[in-house]
Amino acid sequence: MRKVAAYIRVSTEEQARHGYSIESQRQVLQDYAAGHSLRIVEEFVESESAYKLGRQGFKKMVAFLRRHRDVEAVLCYKIDRISRNLQDYSTLTELMGVQIISATESLPEGATGEFVGAVQAATARLYSAQLSERVSLGLETKAKKGLWPTYAPTGYVNVLDGIAPAPNSARLIGELFEKCAATPTSIDEATAWARDRGLRSRYGNVLARSAIHGILTNPIYYGAVPWKGQIHDGRHEPLTTREVFDRVQEHLKDRSPKKTVRRFPYRGLLTCGHCGCKITAEIKKERHVYYRCTYGRGRDCQQPYHRQDDIGERLAEIIDRISLSEDVASMVLDLARSDDGYRRDSLAERVRELETEITKLTELHDDAYVDRLSGRIDEAQWVRIDRRFTTQQQLVTEERQRLESVEIASLDDVEAALELLKRAPDLYRRRSHEERARLLQTVVSNCVLTAENLVPVYRNPFGAVAEGIESGDWLGEEDSNPH
Repeated sequence: MRKVAAYIRVSTEEQARHGYSIESQRQVLQDYAAGHSLRIVEEFVESESAYKLGRQGFKKMVAFLRRHRDVEAVLCYKIDRISRNLQDYSTLTELMGVQIISATESLPEGATGEFVGAVQAATARLYSAQLSERVSLGLETKAKKGLWPTYAPTGYVNVLDGIAPAPNSARLIGELFEKCAATPTSIDEATAWARDRGLRSRYGNVLARSAIHGILTNPIYYGAVPWKGQIHDGRHEPLTTREVFDRVQEHLKDRSPKKTVRRFPYRGLLTCGHCGCKITAEIKKERHVYYRCTYGRGRDCQQPYHRQDDIGERLAEIIDRISLSEDVASMVLDLARSDDGYRRDSLAERVRELETEITKLTELHDDAYVDRLSGRIDEAQWVRIDRRFTTQQQLVTEERQRLESVEIASLDDVEAALELLKRAPDLYRRRSHEERARLLQTVVSNCVLTAENLVPVYRNPFGAVAEGIESGDWLGEEDSNPH
């Protein structure tokens, strides 16, 4: 009997909208384990979004798996219960070699199953990113209408139509602007003044130096709504005037040291293949950017200097290795379509099974009530039976409601991702170094560089794509599962 860890996750939003309870998932995992010769040796439960990194329950599970190498798999309700970001998925499957078993999704065995699982994790991440984009768009639309779209800044309180001046702090912020406009005042002096006058955050805390600087440079206080680099006319009551605000900015500008920040787009992506140190960058002759080893181990290194343009061209081969041909992209899309139909049929069949189970439980519950009325069971027995049936009915009903609200990933999203992989090399070569670096950060976690070779460490599912292109083996070995 194989040992597995059970991972159960539900977000607050899912519980509120779907009744998607932890108990429902636990029951499904226990039933699946019993029917597939699996023994759950440890259970990890948390209420957290899978899109974000650093979930405490997930970190505890990873630490447990590292200590117990005989636990070779993680059992979850669905792939997106484990992760909606690729880094967490890769931590389990690539770095630790742990199999992920979905209790409600039929995944093929072997290389094909790993590839399909990685694509599902990527699709879940895309869904979360699109959801985040929709929320962001809603906030941006509100800002364009002149309404502050989120928590009120210090000096204001949230009201139904935006924000309004707070009873005490609004007056103090107005006085702070007047003081800093009348006489050049350092941020340290302004911070001390605010502390002495009793200006506090919404939680009653003393405002730090950075918070005071944020107040004095925020256009919201003269009646504007700053959002994503744009300034919109606001509908709220200002705490100072535009003239006073501009004078404060001039005084702050005069007191600020002048700094020139130069960014090197490929720094952080490269590791030296000779000594294992990081690759850094520097400017030569005030205009040419070169990448070199950091010499972090305190000795000479064989790594030569590389011009930024040359690095950008060499890194193009990383994108070339994951570029899909038209035939392969069509084949993967056909597999996704086949799996989509199977998953929809399986979902409908499971809903019908649950409806039948609800009907049966209701009939048994009613029969027990008749036995109580006729005296065939006493009151104590009825209380136990009623509690057991009520709990079972609730669990099954929650599961049916959750399944009825399941959104299967759109094939349009899968098709768009495959289209992107076909066009990736051309898109890469048309972009600036900064845009190329952003694309590379999505595809790889690191690149090992020598004078002759460049070895990428791909993130999932791009590693599976590169491996499939290189080997030409996308389907792996056939097994008993036709899906």
